[in-house]
Amino acid sequence: MATDATAGTTASPRYTKVAIWLHWLIGAAVIVNIGLAMLTEGLPRETHREAMAIHKALGVTVLALTLIRIAWRLGHRPPPLPASIPAWQRPLSRIVHFLFYALLILLPLSGWVWMSAADRPIDFFGLFTLPPIAAPGKALADTMHERHEMLGLTMLALVIVHVLAALKHQFVDRSGVNARMNPF
Repeated sequence: MATDATAGTTASPRYTKVAIWLHWLIGAAVIVNIGLAMLTEGLPRETHREAMAIHKALGVTVLALTLIRIAWRLGHRPPPLPASIPAWQRPLSRIVHFLFYALLILLPLSGWVWMSAADRPIDFFGLFTLPPIAAPGKALADTMHERHEMLGLTMLALVIVHVLAALKHQFVDRSGVNARMNPF
């Protein structure tokens, strides 16, 4: 393992380039989707509708990229955490990552079920329309709308925790853990 001269810590081995780029693509898409959902709510109806079309297609993209990332992960073990990471943070890291993967699957699927139940097809950037995965029904649409929003707020909270933890590792702990996911 290489020594980080600036921090005096031992840097961890890196994730594969594929895992790194999938992480950043998914992360960017999630942040854009949170912004589209939260920041366009009060805009004029047509503007909001256009933003939601992008939100839905981007959600499908997140789902596809997440499935690719999971398949990649099954064949490529992540690098170990640096020895400097406290024991109590190790299981917490695994829990947060598990929750991310669960939300990255459940959030787009809940939106897809919601749109199917609301009888509003999802257009994938003008290339094709996704088939419905639930029968139309107001009760199911209302329930999935609520669940989708709850999952979205949970994702927002998890993203904030993740970013704050990364900043702590980088600037307070200087653990070198962030170098594992640096694409450059």
